[in-house]
Amino acid sequence: MIRVLKWGVALLVLPVVLLVTTPLADLYSQPLIVSVQPRKSDVIVLMSSGLIEPDWLTPDGAQRTWGALRLYKEQYAPYILSVGQKQALIQAGMLELAGVPRDAILVDQPANTYWSGIAVTRIMREHGWTSAVVVTSEMDVPRVRLVFAKLGMAPSFLAVPEFRKPTYFHFFRNSASDIAYHATYEYAGLIWYKLNGWI
Repeated sequence: MIRVLKWGVALLVLPVVLLVTTPLADLYSQPLIVSVQPRKSDVIVLMSSGLIEPDWLTPDGAQRTWGALRLYKEQYAPYILSVGQKQALIQAGMLELAGVPRDAILVDQPANTYWSGIAVTRIMREHGWTSAVVVTSEMDVPRVRLVFAKLGMAPSFLAVPEFRKPTYFHFFRNSASDIAYHATYEYAGLIWYKLNGWI
């Protein structure tokens, strides 16, 4: 009986180990990676990510902020709306340090992606804006797009890359565990948002 139990545990653990150490993580996350193109719009919507320290964005959050700055400099829109919790303020500060005028930056601090969508639609209505380009991480696009669709919006997207694509198969992929974690978070988020009627 103990021998069977050991084999059972091994068979359960092996797929997890492979998922978090190899390019199988890329295959696992692939359904979340969709092709999108940013379009010129009335406003750039910068979705926030996490914090490492009270005043420091995660690399993902910094990438998103860089993406919004790039769109602004390339004149995709004259305004940037930074949404999220405390991160939204830090992102706005980074944009200002990079030369975006303060009066071109708006900030709102809703608790999650769904409430961010509600805030964005409200602010757009208040300003008479009809189009938006949303900046978020590439694995977040399906969930964020479904939230906006539920709210009657069809923004374009800039999908910010988080991880370097593998160029060949190497067994121990450094970022595999992070890829697997984020993909699992997004799959769970899609289920949670569906159960709550947010998508």
